[in-house]
Amino acid sequence: MEAKILERFHESNSTCFLTSIVLKDYVDSLPADYKSYDVQREIVKNTYLDNLVTTIIEGNHIPPIVLVIEENEYSDKGNILSIDKYKILDGLQRTFRLKIIFDSINLLSSKIEENGKEILDYSKLQLNKSFKEDLIQIESNSTILYELTSYAKKEGQKNLSNLFDRQQWFEVWQGLSPDQEVTKMLILNAGHKPVKTKHQLELLFRNIIPILQKVDFPDFELIREKELSSIQYSKSRIPGQFHFSHIITSVLSLSEGKPLTTNTNLIQKTQANYFNDEVFDRFLHIDFLKSFLRTLLEIDSAVSSHYNDVGIKWMGRETSLVGMFAATGKHINENYVKPIEALNFLKDKIVQNPSILALNEFEKHRNNVDLAKVNIGNVNKKAVYNGLSTILDESSEKIDWSLYFKTA
Repeated sequence: MEAKILERFHESNSTCFLTSIVLKDYVDSLPADYKSYDVQREIVKNTYLDNLVTTIIEGNHIPPIVLVIEENEYSDKGNILSIDKYKILDGLQRTFRLKIIFDSINLLSSKIEENGKEILDYSKLQLNKSFKEDLIQIESNSTILYELTSYAKKEGQKNLSNLFDRQQWFEVWQGLSPDQEVTKMLILNAGHKPVKTKHQLELLFRNIIPILQKVDFPDFELIREKELSSIQYSKSRIPGQFHFSHIITSVLSLSEGKPLTTNTNLIQKTQANYFNDEVFDRFLHIDFLKSFLRTLLEIDSAVSSHYNDVGIKWMGRETSLVGMFAATGKHINENYVKPIEALNFLKDKIVQNPSILALNEFEKHRNNVDLAKVNIGNVNKKAVYNGLSTILDESSEKIDWSLYFKTA
């Protein structure tokens, strides 16, 4: 793909090229996995972007798309940037819809060649009925196809094919570090539909993903917000599955000895290096994470077997895990024990006697909370934190949830 360089901007060790690229060349050059770049969020619904076909038909402006290239993926000769490979830093949502419109134009052109121009007189319903399977295959719909048939009927098939023969501005960044890419992505998304807080947290801690993936526990499955939202995950969870953002917040809560919440405040603390090198050295290295996951899996197995569906759901909630490991962190701080020893103590307490959690009672008291008066997530988290603190610090037979839901 060739890009005409309009301007260059140097920042630290990186360079931004403001370029102009023929839109058809850009869409043609998209790699098959263009949607899978970790820094980008999943495709989201957006009414304005869903109407991008009108922007294309009317020849209106499309905001610049931001790409990232590596040193060995391009050549810079004169005013031309020849790009072999790239990642989309900002503009995935637009790109996704542009690709659909482009494929829809090609579909319509091929159907006109096959069946004649009478297709241009089809209603939206007829288009959907005749080409439903073809539209599903390219992730398009009859609304887009109808807009294109209306345009082709008025302006001609040739002009339809030329809709993507237009220049589009791109910012192309070279020399960004992985952390700089994340920072720029979050800045670029400010003012747009926000990137989910859990996804932002995952991005900021993405460096521990390779560590978690190296841990050889066949029963362990890491779920990411981009793949499955935490809400969907909690409804369909099976034992052994854990949400990445829940693991991060649980480990951080353990390091702090108090429950944390995945919100903008936690994101800001992370970006401001609130969690210093000591946190990473003690809690975010391979040996500790192995112990953490082993503890998590053994507790999950015991709780899920003892309580069935109630236990599976309880272990899938961020509030449960954060409260439990925050209590473990408190136990570490107050008793001056090593983190791995504290994990083993927690595991032994629950695995040897899952009934100590009294989860049926937990659900009963949880369901009696007046949702109009309190934040149920905070109440659950505090109740679990205080309840688990009791069984870690005392020889209690089981948790009295009525007491901890009152104080929470």
